[in-house]
Amino acid sequence: MASKHNRTYRRNGRRRWIFEWVALLLAGLLVLCAYSGKFSPDSFFPAPFLTLAYMPVLIFTAVVLVIALVCRRFLAAVILVLAFLMTWPVFSLFVPLNDRDNLPPMPVEQSSVLKVMTYNVLSFNYNDPLVNDEESETMKLILEQKPDIVMLQEGGAAGINWMDMPSLQPFRAQIEARYPYTFSSPEGLNIMSAYPFTTIALGEPQYLRSVLGYNRENWAYLARAYDLQLPSGKQLRMIDFRLQSYHLSFGKNMNVRVSPDVKPSPLERMKRSFSLRGHNAEAIRQAIDSSPGNVIVCGDMNDVTTSHVYRTIRGNDMTDAWAEVGHGYAYTFNRHHLPFRIDHILYRGALQAIEVHRLKGGTSDHYPLVATFDIGTTARHPTDQ
Repeated sequence: MASKHNRTYRRNGRRRWIFEWVALLLAGLLVLCAYSGKFSPDSFFPAPFLTLAYMPVLIFTAVVLVIALVCRRFLAAVILVLAFLMTWPVFSLFVPLNDRDNLPPMPVEQSSVLKVMTYNVLSFNYNDPLVNDEESETMKLILEQKPDIVMLQEGGAAGINWMDMPSLQPFRAQIEARYPYTFSSPEGLNIMSAYPFTTIALGEPQYLRSVLGYNRENWAYLARAYDLQLPSGKQLRMIDFRLQSYHLSFGKNMNVRVSPDVKPSPLERMKRSFSLRGHNAEAIRQAIDSSPGNVIVCGDMNDVTTSHVYRTIRGNDMTDAWAEVGHGYAYTFNRHHLPFRIDHILYRGALQAIEVHRLKGGTSDHYPLVATFDIGTTARHPTDQ
């Protein structure tokens, strides 16, 4: 009889601690998701999947924390709170809680203000029969914001200059008046600028890189740099890029070209894309390291702020404009129920982000980011994020 009582007691004891064990496992998973980006996909294959899972795991952890408090499971609550504290630096990148009343002031001199937009425009929906012949809502959104510099990704379409697209013709006079300096590249990295610039191709040409996901000409490059000639005389380099996509639409999207040795499974395609995107990031980082002091890097990273790609490109010297002066969570990819911020604006040098906004509108599968900078400040160093 005593033996049966002891077994029941031990069984109930194990059940009594199951909530705490669940909390411990969940806390460990949250920390792993937050910091897996420290590992490259080549060295730790699950890393990029874990980084993508950070926000869902964070939300689930918050729900479990509330349940623990309601059920008075305080040990479990303490474990989860400790996990939140350990991952706070990552949370502050995803969901910055900057006080909007205490943002840097707008410069008095207009020449010290530079407004930059980064936007993956999906070729202005050139091949979409539903909107191709209508006025481009995407271009309308750009012109309404009046940025000084517009960095475009997927700005072109095969076989046609982007300025010749029917949907852009109603805006052509406005574009030419506001942006007298433009450049179109084979890789679809275009710039519309109020200021003159020189352009520099970055990375290796197409024929020296993997063909996965690229259908551009052999002289297409990974990224483009633009050295701006600002009225103040300040030197500023801008770098625009679009990194490897996930290629989840293989077999459906005519714009995806995959080498013959790639297996047609989503997992294999994602593995290849993660690896190639990591190498892309290293090339971008090398370009940043060889650039002058004042740099703005923006584009479609196709990855989140927990990722190895983001960590590689940001390094220890770049500041994330959204984390610096943004507020709350903002996603830029708007399709397939995947609300991730995969477009980013990073900067360093003698400039300061004043404000940044994520806009909604247009007909692209991305939303644009717009950041306003004070380019009249002295050199500064990013906070340790």
